Amino acid sequence: MTLDVARLRILVVDDNDFMRDLVASMLRESGFREIYHASDGEAALTQTQAVEPELIICDIDMEPMDGLDFVEKLRKEAPPDRPKIPVLMLTARNESSIVQWAIKLGINGYLVKPVKKAQLEAKVRTILERAHGTPPAQP
Repeated sequence: MTLDVARLRILVVDDNDFMRDLVASMLRESGFREIYHASDGEAALTQTQAVEPELIICDIDMEPMDGLDFVEKLRKEAPPDRPKIPVLMLTARNESSIVQWAIKLGINGYLVKPVKKAQLEAKVRTILERAHGTPPAQP
C-alpha cells in the first residue's frame, strides 16, 4: 500500500508569505494537493482544529506565538485518544539548544532553510509513511 499524497492534508506554518508559498509549491510539485496555511502559532492551532492535518510543517521564528511554543501547546492540548500529528520543523535556526528543545517536544523531523525540493519531499514522505505505517517506497 502506498500513500495517496493527493488526499493527505498538510498545514504549512510560517510568518513569511513567500516561504509559505514556496513550500506549498514544492509540495504541489510532489503531488500533494490539500495544503493549508497559517502565519503563526495561534493561527496554526485554529487551522489544526479546522482541517485536522496529517502533517504540519512549521517555522520557529514567528510572532506572537513561535513554532516551538505552538508545538508545545499542540502536544498539551491533543486529545489522549488521538495520535499525535507529526510535525516537521523547517527553519533557519540550527543552534543545538533549539534543535534539542524541538526534539524534546516530540517533533518528527528537522530541516534547515534553505531547503531543496528533493530534501523536503523525502523528509515529508518518510514522516507520513511512518505515521501511516506504510512501507517506504522503493526507488
